[in-house]
Amino acid sequence: MRRRGLFPWLALGAYALTLYAAAPAWPDEWDGIGFLQSIRDFDLPHFRPHAPGYPVYVALLRFANLFVHDPMRASLVVAVLSGALAIAFVWDTTRRLEGRWAAWVVVCTVGVLPMVWRVCSGVGSEAPALACAAACAWGLARQHSWAGAVALGLGAGLGLGTRLSWAPLYLAALVVVSYGRRALTWGIALGACVAWAAPLLIAVGPSRLVALYAEHLAGHMQSWGGTVVTDPGASRLQWLLRDVFVDGMGAGASVLGSIVGMLTVVALVAAAYSWRAARWRGGLRVLIVVAPYLVWITLAQNLRDQPRHVLPLVVLLAAGLAWRASRTPSAFCVVCALALLMSVRTSKATLTRRSVAPPGAQLVALARAQPSPERMAIFGATSIRFFELTELAPNAFTAGAWGDVQLRLARLPVLPSRVWVTSEVERLGGEPPWPLEHLATLCGPARIDRSPPCIGVDEWKLPFLPQR
Repeated sequence: MRRRGLFPWLALGAYALTLYAAAPAWPDEWDGIGFLQSIRDFDLPHFRPHAPGYPVYVALLRFANLFVHDPMRASLVVAVLSGALAIAFVWDTTRRLEGRWAAWVVVCTVGVLPMVWRVCSGVGSEAPALACAAACAWGLARQHSWAGAVALGLGAGLGLGTRLSWAPLYLAALVVVSYGRRALTWGIALGACVAWAAPLLIAVGPSRLVALYAEHLAGHMQSWGGTVVTDPGASRLQWLLRDVFVDGMGAGASVLGSIVGMLTVVALVAAAYSWRAARWRGGLRVLIVVAPYLVWITLAQNLRDQPRHVLPLVVLLAAGLAWRASRTPSAFCVVCALALLMSVRTSKATLTRRSVAPPGAQLVALARAQPSPERMAIFGATSIRFFELTELAPNAFTAGAWGDVQLRLARLPVLPSRVWVTSEVERLGGEPPWPLEHLATLCGPARIDRSPPCIGVDEWKLPFLPQR
């Protein structure tokens, strides 16, 4: 019995170590740079990090940095431990409801999901947000106990400060709590919210914070957020399905991806066929928790470019399929094969992600390899944020179009020796007045968003600059 109780902890430790070993040495995206910068300089107006601020996540990063003294490593520690905590909650929740066998089937399926693996081994708030959501699930499973009420209240309250966009999920979990524990749970959740909201208000200032939130919400809804306002139509449903099954579970056009997609469909059919009417009451509670979040992301999130918003749905879907499979031998074989193939797909993606840097990081390396890089001027868009963590930050400038490049060059106190412009800069008004020499095309691996995988780098041959 003692060995039986020790094995889950050993398995969890092995999972955490594997996640850490699989993590890349750089942030995957633009947002990650702001999170790393916020460890030493929390500056919401300058996107360190971007709104809404993620105060609980930043606090976790700063706490981890006290021990490892490296922002990138601190972010990986937070991601890995959050992923391990989420898996632990999922395991114990399933064990209490359905037994140890079902718990192992569920965590072995959820743990190898491509999207879960990516968020739990990189920079971003999704991993701790997932841990908070798993704590809510554990609390709902034990809501008649003090421990369950505390877990649910803390999970929802801290989750709101970790990733505010998951608010419909956390708040719905608070709604379905039993009446006898509702006051205690809501009180703990409110206290947790005050614990992160008060320092955020002090750090930013109430009026400034309200203005930033209003500006961020307006921009998200009306211009760059990819909501139903800017991207209406039935294509949003297609994006939702693609995000869940392709990005979330690993289906795709390749042979491996096609088999994963086929097995997922078979598992769904088998789970639907074996569903028992006696379980509908619990299913109704799950529906009440998940439906608001599903409506929210379908209408108000950027499903076209950022599949990570479907993470809670992917985890719930995989857990549901695995739970049903644990009760049916034929469905169990299908889910085992699905989990095995998903792990292969995840492993291949992990190797690529560790060995191939994002285009922005490649651009930094290319610039550093040039003679006298401190005398260069480099113009681009999201890739430029990767320079902010380096000594070449004063030489990199954000530009939306050619006019921005020309205006910035005219304001420089000293002309640069070379001018690089990435393909992210829009060529409004036709070609630039002076020739371009193509230097490189930088391509990165698939990430948790759908940003362009490649950027081109051109040198602008200005006649008044010294030629090489």
